[in-house]
Amino acid sequence: MNIYNNIKLANFNYDSYWQGRDFKIRNKLFEREVIFSDWIKDRSKVLDVAVGNSYLPVYLKEKKGCEVVVYDLVPKVIDEYKKHGITAEAKSIYDTAKETNIKYDYIVMSEILEHLPTPEDTIVQISKLTDYLVISIPNSAFYRFRLQLLFGRFFKQWVHHPSEHLRFWSHTDFLDWFSSLDLEVLKTEASNGLDIGPLKLFKYFPNLFGHQMCYLVKRK
Repeated sequence: MNIYNNIKLANFNYDSYWQGRDFKIRNKLFEREVIFSDWIKDRSKVLDVAVGNSYLPVYLKEKKGCEVVVYDLVPKVIDEYKKHGITAEAKSIYDTAKETNIKYDYIVMSEILEHLPTPEDTIVQISKLTDYLVISIPNSAFYRFRLQLLFGRFFKQWVHHPSEHLRFWSHTDFLDWFSSLDLEVLKTEASNGLDIGPLKLFKYFPNLFGHQMCYLVKRK
């Protein structure tokens, strides 16, 4: 089967993703965001970069008393967060990396790094602006992806266009990547993956059975 059937691959503009949709902030936390909210302390100053329609900023502000700032490039995204009393600005992750005079307790980068051509440069600069980085990525060593490779198909980690994901890491590769950048991983947890009834295998064998990986990181 041709996975590209009915997909317009040419002239894709990712910035227009929300423009053609009925944008609404979600009304509950994703699994990864539940983990993030546990890691982020009450009344912290938090920046969420490329926020999309995440409920996390609203939850942190209303439930944990945090001072929250969100960045995104789409005007309708910015407008919706402002309705919740959240400081929202039209900035990209590259704009964030250039900032020098702002400091946060936490910067959230959820499902972002795999979309960047040179995430090393970006994360090194952003890590200077915060005490802690809160990060999630898809785990390219997830067992389903391994099986796809076994049967001759590279795993599809995109929704609208193949250029969405530019970098691929396994969980163990990502830990090595952090170390090479002088970043210390304080906590890591798979937010979802393979479970068999009550047995959550992704909790015990994250590199094989974890689908999405979360990390709490600081500079060494």
